[in-house]
Amino acid sequence: MPKWVDRIFTRLGLDLDFSIDIGRAPFNQITEDLFLGARPEPETIPALVEAGVTQVVSCLVEADRPKVDHLAETFEPLFIPVRDGMHEDIASHFPTVFDFARSGEKVFVHCEAGVSRSATLVTALLMHRERRPFYETYCDVRARRGEALMNIGFASQLQRFELEMLPDARRPSSLARYLREVCMAPVEVETLQEALERHDYDAVAAIGSIFGEIPRVIQGVRV
Repeated sequence: MPKWVDRIFTRLGLDLDFSIDIGRAPFNQITEDLFLGARPEPETIPALVEAGVTQVVSCLVEADRPKVDHLAETFEPLFIPVRDGMHEDIASHFPTVFDFARSGEKVFVHCEAGVSRSATLVTALLMHRERRPFYETYCDVRARRGEALMNIGFASQLQRFELEMLPDARRPSSLARYLREVCMAPVEVETLQEALERHDYDAVAAIGSIFGEIPRVIQGVRV
């Protein structure tokens, strides 16, 4: 992105630190049987048990697996090895999570901070269960856990999942709305939609085609 564009963003106050507060509740109840949060420390276990949780989905890098080995002493665990990066394939794990989250069981889904990876899995699971679009489902999740903010690569995969499940085209798409209203992309939603359609709903490529590179003010950018 040209330096002069970056300077304009700065003058408009768009270089502010939009980082979210991830130091609040260790987990939040999203639905009657679904919880979302950060990697649980041993002292969090009693609260999860009291909430009725019986299954835990841990979405972490492989090197962090030992940090959650203790969960198997209390819960039925599922480990999903994914890094929080825009080019990581998290959608290939959706069917595994859907099968694991059996009806009637209470499930806690977590990553390291309860922000991106786990929010993506919970959003996908609710989309699958309720046959609802990505953006509306995400807004319901975020209403219960304000920290939820999946990276834009994961958001792209949720948009493609929506199109597989609900093929009728929606304009603007869930992804265009997410990028504009949540990630604060400094461009009109119509421009985002046109770029996304040209790039098969790849947010990274679409934003790059507009700006030359991804402006640092856009939230949900994690390499």
